[in-house]
Amino acid sequence: MKKSGRVSAALVATLLMIPSIGLAQEDARPQPTPEQIAREVQNNSGFIARNALSKAQSLLEYYDDFAPFGLALFPSGQIKYVWAIKPGENIDNINGPLVLNSVRTALASQASNGIILGSAVVYKYQSSDEGADPQINIEIEYFGGFAQVLATHFSKTDEGYEYSEGVFGEFDSIVFAPQTAPEESE
Repeated sequence: MKKSGRVSAALVATLLMIPSIGLAQEDARPQPTPEQIAREVQNNSGFIARNALSKAQSLLEYYDDFAPFGLALFPSGQIKYVWAIKPGENIDNINGPLVLNSVRTALASQASNGIILGSAVVYKYQSSDEGADPQINIEIEYFGGFAQVLATHFSKTDEGYEYSEGVFGEFDSIVFAPQTAPEESE
């Protein structure tokens, strides 16, 4: 091929690429607005809370007890549960804080690797106040720093369990907490 033929072929190839570059820019998705992001966080955190509370209530009603567990929300919308101790296994004499920490650690690993969008850590809590009903606590977190805890009191009756209206509170993110680099020793 002559030199002028090579130049013409290169010029044609370059010209053919220019329209596709423009198309790629036109096909780019618009960035969501802050309002859209806030709505997504609110909707997804509500979805997480409903699923986590429903699972905790089911476990309580079926097994009469449960160990701390977690829930992970994936970008596809799928949820998966994280069990340090599977439902129905003996939980007498377990180290609750250790189990709780292992669930948080498993979820934090997924969060730090960008695998999950949101999480819930679910556990029972008993106040030291005399006569206080036990409660189900659900720590709900979402990518970007959203963190709330949902507390629902429950009591056992002859007909089964009764649950109070849930109360939301704020807490510091644990699963989606910003990762800090270890300090260097001097």
